[in-house]
Amino acid sequence: MDHILRIFESLAQPTVVLLLIIILLFLNAWFFKKINSKTYDRNIAQKAISFVLILIGILAFILVLPMKESYKAQILSFLGIIISAGIALSSTTILGNIIAGLMNNSMNRFRNGDLIKIGDMHGRVIRKSIFHTEIQLQDSNFITIPNLFIANNPVKLIRKNNTVISTSVSLGYDISHNEIEAALKAAALSTGLNDPYVYVTSLGDFSVVYMIHGFLDDSSSFFTTTSKLNENVLDELHRRKIEIVSPTFMNQRRVENQIFIPKKNDENVDTEEEISPENLIFDEAIKSEKTEIKKDYIKTIDKKQEELKNKLKGTKDKEEKEKIKSIIKRNEELKDQILTNIELQLKNKKA
Repeated sequence: MDHILRIFESLAQPTVVLLLIIILLFLNAWFFKKINSKTYDRNIAQKAISFVLILIGILAFILVLPMKESYKAQILSFLGIIISAGIALSSTTILGNIIAGLMNNSMNRFRNGDLIKIGDMHGRVIRKSIFHTEIQLQDSNFITIPNLFIANNPVKLIRKNNTVISTSVSLGYDISHNEIEAALKAAALSTGLNDPYVYVTSLGDFSVVYMIHGFLDDSSSFFTTTSKLNENVLDELHRRKIEIVSPTFMNQRRVENQIFIPKKNDENVDTEEEISPENLIFDEAIKSEKTEIKKDYIKTIDKKQEELKNKLKGTKDKEEKEKIKSIIKRNEELKDQILTNIELQLKNKKA
């Protein structure tokens, strides 16, 4: 009987450690469930804390095991070797993606809805997780990029406001660069770009390469505006009787000094305002961006509520107090509505 009691006593501490870790993990999950929509990277933070708790729990469990200190030292040494090997191989393993995910999200390089370019991939961010980032490409398809790839490659973040749109065209040496620059700037202005400017980027053997730039107020129409800029460059140069051909232009038909500018046909031009293709292409990314904006607004409400509560404490006038309490109540109701709306969006996205 005494032997059985001693066994139970020796296992008491390891059992307490296990129960404590389980309770802490449940509390961690409960806590982040309560603040579901108040932070950007709830899942990432929750998983990171869970990982740390489990690691600490394993170490504590080994230390309280009823065995000789030499055995404990051997187990801890073996565990240290495993962790060291994992970190050493992290550049090509799941652990590498976890580390890269934590790094990318802590740096706030981009957020949901942002337009980014990584290598040949150009699109808007839909969601970020601890292992990967998902973006919606300009063909409306989705691609999942491992966080390790993002950490090892430069990420180009397109500015939301005053981003530069550009296109290039090569023309012959027989046309004055002043005339070409004026035409290109006119094309940029007709596209809706601000403060256009032209670079001469190359002097080739047979042609000169010009690049027109302009500032776009809202990058949500980035691809459409780029296409319109190309169209307007064509139209403006043709309107000014400038051929977009270099002296190497070749045509096997015999022509008599014919100018190769297509005739403009305005008969079937649709003047009705069309829906921007970006609204159709980046539908999921736009939803994610709207969710991020709502989360930002919740943070603004929380900040205002804190200021109002501090003001309430220092106010002695009863009428003023009632007024502040009424504002606080309205803000809380508005916050609850936004949180409910975000939760519905997240549920619909999962469904």
